[in-house]
Amino acid sequence: MSKRKSIISVILCLSIFFTIFSISFADIEYIKVSRDRSIDKAIEYLHKVQNDDGGFPSKKGKKSSVAVTCWTIMALSAAGEKITDSSWRSKGKSPIDYIKESKINLEETIDYARMLLTLSSVNEDYTYNGENLLNKIISFQQEDGEFCQIKKGEKGMINAHMWSILAIASTGHNVPNSEKAKKWLVSRQNEDGGFGWAEGIQSDLDDTAIAIQTLIILGENPKTSYVVKKALEYMKNQMQKDGGFSAGEWMGKDSNSASDSWGIQALIAAGEDLFAKKWLQNGENPITHLIKLQSKEGFFYWKKRVNSSPVQMTAYAIIALCQKPFPVNLDYKSYKLKDRVFSDLKNDYWAYDEIMKLVRENVLSGYPDNTFKPENLVTRAEFTKYVVAGLGLKDMMYSDNLKFDDISKNHWAYDFICIGVNKGFIKGRSESKFDPNGKITGAEIATMLVRCLPKEKIINLKRGPYWYSGYVEIAKKRNILYPNFNPEKAATRAQCAYSVMKLQNILQD
Repeated sequence: MSKRKSIISVILCLSIFFTIFSISFADIEYIKVSRDRSIDKAIEYLHKVQNDDGGFPSKKGKKSSVAVTCWTIMALSAAGEKITDSSWRSKGKSPIDYIKESKINLEETIDYARMLLTLSSVNEDYTYNGENLLNKIISFQQEDGEFCQIKKGEKGMINAHMWSILAIASTGHNVPNSEKAKKWLVSRQNEDGGFGWAEGIQSDLDDTAIAIQTLIILGENPKTSYVVKKALEYMKNQMQKDGGFSAGEWMGKDSNSASDSWGIQALIAAGEDLFAKKWLQNGENPITHLIKLQSKEGFFYWKKRVNSSPVQMTAYAIIALCQKPFPVNLDYKSYKLKDRVFSDLKNDYWAYDEIMKLVRENVLSGYPDNTFKPENLVTRAEFTKYVVAGLGLKDMMYSDNLKFDDISKNHWAYDFICIGVNKGFIKGRSESKFDPNGKITGAEIATMLVRCLPKEKIINLKRGPYWYSGYVEIAKKRNILYPNFNPEKAATRAQCAYSVMKLQNILQD
């Protein structure tokens, strides 16, 4: 009889086990589908509330707000929307047009950071109202590494420090005195593991989540970092029975969409599994809770049936559901601060911006010795990879019937070369030879870049004294050639990066 009871007990335990963990197995795909639908529904809502000036209000029918529009632009960028398309032009005005035409005076450090994050998210120039936002924020850094404007009473404001770091990182530039900046932030962690918006202030989940993202940007490894682990434990303690996050005990225990959103971003940045037992409460997690806060109209309530700043809450939610930590234009999986600080590449290098943008997009990378070697010559295989990856084509389907006898399927660039050949971007140096290790020349670069252009941009391709004359002429007219271009000379990594970025800019117009 006791043996039978033991068997029954085991069966009951297993039943309870699979009930508790059902979200981790049977329901994950359903939740992902629900998440995607939720994003689509939220984007439809944003379309409906956009004002005629191109901007977005805090609530439908209100005047446009620069701050709300900034968050919305970042959300749309995270969702892969192109905000300069006609679908996001209201009376001919895009959200970026509204931002630039508003010409508000930026004063607080957070205002500068939010604007720079916004412009970087859509690859816009960093200048606003005649000021270089990147240089301006860098100028705020103090001797101890803190970013703040002391004359404006910002000393000790943790949120200003964190957003400044995230904004600088969004541009692909190095965070100045990063170790000092990190040390300053780490020393402001409260005993409970969380962070407040200013030193001496009680912890809240929202600022703690941003701190986690900032620390990872500054080089902290979330798997080994004690400070990140403590912060994650604080977040765990803020989880409510409905699976959502509350902002903090002193701010009320009710879970809300803003805290859900910030929390999800932090967990993704830290590489946490949101469907693991640790982040479940009664079979719910922050994602499922956040989705439940969405209204029939598509906006997100702040709390259950509490409609507060619905457009901004919706922007927060979209970013989180798209699994994009801040800055939204960085890939956290490949981003490491040490990989982005190249000992031989200074900020004033002539092609620094172009190189770092491609590094940020994971098109280019450095060498194991922490160098970039901008003057190294580029092979034909390498440049083919630059173009294919730079145009976002590396995952496209292709025919692999290459006829070159010097390229095997085991070659590291085989996929890139197949795509380049299939698209007609590049040809072999003969019918049977691709010459993957041969140095690519200026003439070959000009030809390949022109072949990437839409047909309407390469009309009147003329013949000339050389096989490449017509291509070089069009490339010059389209301004996609690097400085000191020479068709006969091999090109450097810096020169190639410059021209690929020029091509990207043309194709994005």
